[in-house]
Amino acid sequence: MMERRMEYLKPAEYRELRSQAPIAYLPWGAHEWHGVHNPLGTDAIKAHRLCMELAEQTGGVVFPPVYCGYGTMLRHGQTCNLDFPIELVETTARTYFLGLAMEGWHVIVVMMGHYGWDHVCAIRRQARMFQEDNARRIRVIAEPDYVWTSPELPGDHAAANETSYMMHFFPDLVDLSRLPSAADVPELGIRREGVGGIDPRREASADRGRRQIELLLSRAVPQIRAALAEVWTPGAHAP
Repeated sequence: MMERRMEYLKPAEYRELRSQAPIAYLPWGAHEWHGVHNPLGTDAIKAHRLCMELAEQTGGVVFPPVYCGYGTMLRHGQTCNLDFPIELVETTARTYFLGLAMEGWHVIVVMMGHYGWDHVCAIRRQARMFQEDNARRIRVIAEPDYVWTSPELPGDHAAANETSYMMHFFPDLVDLSRLPSAADVPELGIRREGVGGIDPRREASADRGRRQIELLLSRAVPQIRAALAEVWTPGAHAP
């Protein structure tokens, strides 16, 4: 697999990948509790790996994950979370978009692994505004990953969807045995167990994670390629 992680690239490698396909992937997550069975960085590390999968098919470079989330599990009284002001989320998004555009990237894909609704709307709003201001040369696609897998495989919080991604990408980081048994707790809850969605004890698996990835790629790749075709011609000059 070709190295596409920005932080590992040398300048010449970075520029070469940009000249081949000026698509910048920006994984966006949060510091957030994802039940007792998943790591606290689930949102960001899941989004980063999904960006890597996309970049293998479309070209481009994957930037380091952004850990800056609003609307985390902190609102449910849970610890192990950092919640940032929505204004900071918007400022960070706008700053990234401007910097990436100045670097010569024509398509910016923000893969949101954190699903807080106000958080998602804030980044989408900044993406829309930035694209409107630079419509002739920039496309910004900013979506939570579940947009490309729903309704067949819907998004959730630490339930079958997110847990399956983690079981596929990082099987050693998931421990379903930490969840209470179905006999003791028939239905898992968002406040008590941090699980919202289809019960991962029944439905989560590495195979489901693989199916989610395949569905996401089948829908996102054509969209990203079409966006690039609107604003860039191969061989065009970049800084």
